Amino acid sequence: MPPPEGQPQQPPVPPAGWPQPQDPWQQPPAPASWQQQPPPPAGWQQQPPPPEGWQQQVPPPGWQQQPAPPGWPQQAVPQQGGWPPQPPQQGWQPPLTPPPPVVPAPPREPKKSDRLAIAAGNASFLSVGYFMARRGGWGFLTLIVSFVLLFFVVPSVHTVLIEIVAVLWWLALIVHGFFLAKGPVEPAAKLRQRGVGIAAAVAALLVLGLLRVQAGDIGQTVADAKASGDCKHAMDSLDKVWLGLRIADAPLAAEGDDTVSACRELTAAGTKLTDGLSGDVTDLNTGFNQIGTVLATRPGHEKMADAVVDGFLAGLPVQDPCTTVTITDWITKRPKTGNTLDRSVEAVAKHEPAALLGCGDKYMAAEQWTSAKASYQSLIQAYPADAGKAKAVAGIAKADLAIELATVREKLEGTGTNSQPAYCGSPAKYSAAKAYGKGVNKALFFGNDTESGRLPKTWSASDVTNATLVVCIGDDTRGASVQSCSYRSNFGTGPSYKVTFHKVKVAVKAYEIRTGRVVFNKTMQFGGSSCPSTVSYTSTLGSDLGPPSHMDVKVNAKDVKTQFQKFVVK
Repeated sequence: MPPPEGQPQQPPVPPAGWPQPQDPWQQPPAPASWQQQPPPPAGWQQQPPPPEGWQQQVPPPGWQQQPAPPGWPQQAVPQQGGWPPQPPQQGWQPPLTPPPPVVPAPPREPKKSDRLAIAAGNASFLSVGYFMARRGGWGFLTLIVSFVLLFFVVPSVHTVLIEIVAVLWWLALIVHGFFLAKGPVEPAAKLRQRGVGIAAAVAALLVLGLLRVQAGDIGQTVADAKASGDCKHAMDSLDKVWLGLRIADAPLAAEGDDTVSACRELTAAGTKLTDGLSGDVTDLNTGFNQIGTVLATRPGHEKMADAVVDGFLAGLPVQDPCTTVTITDWITKRPKTGNTLDRSVEAVAKHEPAALLGCGDKYMAAEQWTSAKASYQSLIQAYPADAGKAKAVAGIAKADLAIELATVREKLEGTGTNSQPAYCGSPAKYSAAKAYGKGVNKALFFGNDTESGRLPKTWSASDVTNATLVVCIGDDTRGASVQSCSYRSNFGTGPSYKVTFHKVKVAVKAYEIRTGRVVFNKTMQFGGSSCPSTVSYTSTLGSDLGPPSHMDVKVNAKDVKTQFQKFVVK
């Protein structure tokens, strides 16, 4: 029964048989056999006395004391029969109080989060909303996906489709974060969460927007460079595109990479075309094919291709006119492709006539008469109204003479039959030679130096250019008999031998150099003295068999001159 209001509560009465409690915090005197506890160490704080009304805990009935491990002192256990308890046999210890039961901590209540704050945090692409909502698993997983998507997939694929995928992923983060959040949230916490989420979203979107503005400026610069055909300016601008711009504007990166590839291919094509200005048609083919590939596979770079073609055409004509002819001839024969490359044909009519004329002159100077004539003829056939036609006609005539002269000289230098030049069997004309006619027709004598040596030196020409005839003289042969005489061997003491003397017969053929026609073709027999007092001959193996039975007369030079004069001098 509680005490009346205002009166102090009386301590409870101990059970029957228990001693009356003393000062609650005073211990009864220990028996003599007990060991005195050592004094507390210096600075030890005395425990406060139990509060007023504190009751000593009594073990329930039937409670069994747990045996102490070996060597441990025996604890005193209070009994219901009285107080204080009987001291243990060995060493005194304070009474044991059972520890209070351990109560497990209540589960932590999930943090409540604002939907708009979480959605805004996820809009930063950094999964800030998930971490604000204490959803670390979702946060790390989505952060990894965002990282891979933004830093690897978007910069490498950089198409409009991948941008759509990135936007869809961004929207998915926002929507999922909105529905994952739990509320309601206290106003202060809601304000704080929304501030963090919106700040993260604004920062991310602001960076993205600034990057897209920068990318747009670069894109416009590249577009202007493409419109003007300036590959260098475009490349310089695209060198400023870094990873952030590739993430912020994937189509710009794709278009920029396409432009970079196109410019590299066009630069390589321009190098090949420059090399092709030396007349290497292989380089010309390679360069035009590379430009054609860019036009076919990379639309939008036509002006840049035009610039490369213009640079090539500006290199025409080259210093060597024959090289220019080679290039223009290649351009003329090149199949049409229906693109800007076909404009190169315009350069042919502009440069080829002068190049053909100059090339012909160059070949003439190098005495390459056939090539010179071909160049002049090409000019007349392709451009009959060109101002250089008259010069080309004159060049052809000059080349023809040079070709004829070269042919005649070649035939005269070659060796034919009977030690005569090839000309004697296959004559050729030299139209610039003097015509065969009145007076002394100077000649080139070939074949029989013995007989031609008996002719006047004034009849011989030094070169084809100042000769009228080519005279081919055959070898000496036996002609008609003139006289027979007897001779004795062994200085007149041996037997008598009859020797018949014959005229010297030669075949003579004369050609007019101007026309290559035959003007004389006869056999001549030259007479002379016969039957000399002695004849010389050679014995065989030391045996004197006498002189040969037939011998030639000693040719009279005057007779030789007389017979040749019939066609040399008219």
